[in-house]
Amino acid sequence: MSRKKKEIKIRTGIPPSILFLTVTFLLIVGVSFLAPVLFPTDLGATNLRARLLAPGFLDPASPYLFGTDSVGRDLTIRVLYATRMTVKIAFTGMLFALTFGTVMGVLAGMCGGKVDLFITFLADTFQAVPNMFIGIFCACFFGSGEWMITVVIAVTGWYHYTKLIRSQILQLKESKYIECSRAMGASGLRIVAEHILPNMASLLIVRATMSLSSYILLESTLSYLGLGIQPPLTSLGVLISEGRDYMTNQWWLAVIPSVVMCFLILQVSLVGDWVRDMLDPKLKNRG
Repeated sequence: MSRKKKEIKIRTGIPPSILFLTVTFLLIVGVSFLAPVLFPTDLGATNLRARLLAPGFLDPASPYLFGTDSVGRDLTIRVLYATRMTVKIAFTGMLFALTFGTVMGVLAGMCGGKVDLFITFLADTFQAVPNMFIGIFCACFFGSGEWMITVVIAVTGWYHYTKLIRSQILQLKESKYIECSRAMGASGLRIVAEHILPNMASLLIVRATMSLSSYILLESTLSYLGLGIQPPLTSLGVLISEGRDYMTNQWWLAVIPSVVMCFLILQVSLVGDWVRDMLDPKLKNRG
């Protein structure tokens, strides 16, 4: 068995465990994003005659795989829609944070002086404030919803990319090939586009991959507190919040979405850790 795993690792270049986590993550996300096509339904519709039915793995007579909630809605379909919402918000927020953080990091590293001091001060200020406090503040004053949570994720995540890019630019812009490009008349924008950003692509990929799990957790936490996605829309945090009142008798209403959320975070974290080991030159040299 170990020999077979070794052959798979040599053939694909990816450990079997990481390959399994990646495939299952893509499968879960793919099915959840196709949920409106595969299982078109009204998330606000109710069926009180089928309320609080046990899941099929506990009661073979039940036609519902994960059972039904307190108003008779199929929990399986709601978990798929909730996963779709949570992953979409986390990924979109990550893209916004990556884009804004990259721009700010490039400005800080290339301009220097007062611009660098201001951006660094701004990044340190946001880093000093807890992410949950920023999320609660924005939800209370600007309302809750999909786009508000996306903005919260971007606001609480941009400074990570800014600090990373700024530090790399300060190291790279004094390199000989950068000085040669500058001597040949290349503009600062061209130097950034052709030399600096390509050299930092692997670091940005690693940082974005490892941050995605924390963004999933942030969205779920805010929705659990009632400051994120609002019914009839749903997310994993909303499902956990709705199921907490039934933990005594219908424990699966809260446990199943919790397991899905934990599994998603575990998948992203382990795959992100492997990507870091593969792309980080310092870890490669140490190995």
